[in-house]
Amino acid sequence: MFLAIKEGYINRGNWFTNWFFDPSFIEIGNFQIAKYAICILTGVVLAYIICTKEGEKMGIQKDKVLTALIIILPVAILFARIGYMLTDGESTFATKISQYGFFSGLFGGIMSVIGFPYAPTDYTFEGVSGLTIIGGIVAAIVGALVASKVNKWNILNVLDMVVPGLLIGQICGRWGNFFNQEAYGSLVTNEALQFFPFAVYIENTGGHFTIEAIEQCMNFYGNADMDGAWFNATFLYESFMNLVGLALYFVARRKFKRLRAGMITGGYLVWYGVVRFFVEALRTDSLYINIFGLSIKNAQFFGVVFLLLGLALIIYLGVSKKSELYQDALKKGAIRFSKEAKESEDEVIVISPSKNNTNNMENAELGENPKEDN
Repeated sequence: MFLAIKEGYINRGNWFTNWFFDPSFIEIGNFQIAKYAICILTGVVLAYIICTKEGEKMGIQKDKVLTALIIILPVAILFARIGYMLTDGESTFATKISQYGFFSGLFGGIMSVIGFPYAPTDYTFEGVSGLTIIGGIVAAIVGALVASKVNKWNILNVLDMVVPGLLIGQICGRWGNFFNQEAYGSLVTNEALQFFPFAVYIENTGGHFTIEAIEQCMNFYGNADMDGAWFNATFLYESFMNLVGLALYFVARRKFKRLRAGMITGGYLVWYGVVRFFVEALRTDSLYINIFGLSIKNAQFFGVVFLLLGLALIIYLGVSKKSELYQDALKKGAIRFSKEAKESEDEVIVISPSKNNTNNMENAELGENPKEDN
């Protein structure tokens, strides 16, 4: 299938390979859990673990990070879903409203976001299919702003804490695209380059070929009736580059003594913008956004926006006299964490009964009058 080597494809007769190349992780009757969901959840768990570790360095306790995650995660998924639906070419809300009127149409549009595409006439649940990480990133930033305001945290410190979690989420999430046979790039016609991990073999079944991929196959092969073809493994390119970005994060926060709080966030925005812009240029299944009558790849547009915002933030922090060194922020965080931990310990009060109180309790149990403690 799509881990095929140049000389031939993996034998699909083996039960493990059959399971590995099936998008479903487990299936019981009509209920199934997709490998895509497992990849997303794995990213969430790993992101939580690393964010709690980074949060402690910033003076933020683990339970507060968990509370913030529980609130922000569903909102991020919702934003990612809405972002996808606004740019996938289907005017879901407008169509629903024109069919069923404003209120029921708006309700149907909201229901379609969470997996009921035929509401309000049919409430068959089909799952949430189609997310865009850009919506998730926006939600995570907004959530970090709100959490910082409520808990009186330094927003730049919180954003720097969130960055590694975002990178890990993207690293794991892209492997969900691998199992779904999606997020691949342009056709690879050079046989010398038709190998994994440079390229990925996509089967021409189950609607895996995108319209642009079909056009590329027809232009090169003369038809698109082939069993499958090799395409750039763009999902892997992006996953790998985010892994590099994660490594740079750990190096930067330890080695760059003049690094200022918030520059890690700016660096992430720059890194994401550059990586996504060039990877998206190879994609054949991109989402598009209409700006001033021009149809532009959604990810490339926001990639440029993130790049500019990141550069602006880095420059501002570099010239601002009020900006704080990242190492100083860590030192303050360590002191605050230690202080809060001590206060939590002081709140635990252990009551030990005195000898007289103990004797009084024993006398009361025997029916005797307790002695007064003078």
